[in-house]
Amino acid sequence: MSEENPALSPVVPLLVAALVCDVAVADPSTGKKNLIGIFDRIQVGQFPTQRAASLYIKLTDAEGSYRIEVRYVEANSGRQLAAAEGELHISDRRLSVDLYMPFPPLPIPNEGRYEFQIWANSMFLGSAFIDAFQPPSHGMEPH
Repeated sequence: MSEENPALSPVVPLLVAALVCDVAVADPSTGKKNLIGIFDRIQVGQFPTQRAASLYIKLTDAEGSYRIEVRYVEANSGRQLAAAEGELHISDRRLSVDLYMPFPPLPIPNEGRYEFQIWANSMFLGSAFIDAFQPPSHGMEPH
């Protein structure tokens, strides 16, 4: 790393929360966090499809510089379908940090579970998931 970038922290942050939602924002006047449309299941008319989403992450017990990576993965196959990265510097372990990561429409190729895997300095912290499914047909079934 260059001298302008501090060394990455060896301290493993504690993942307090990871939630998938439609929108995650902070109120500019109060600083309160607003998560709109929290979900972990998506009913889909047909596959493949796409869905935009935001990921809210809350970390604590962290200190120093971190490279944050979120990998969007098809759980059954382990195939990575998208990713987002960022940098974070935390000066006090006693503080909690909130991160908001909006994603453009993400691919949902098949029915099943999709994970948002959260990494800090190549250390796996945990994940949030969504399950995509088709509603059962309500047509008459032969006996």
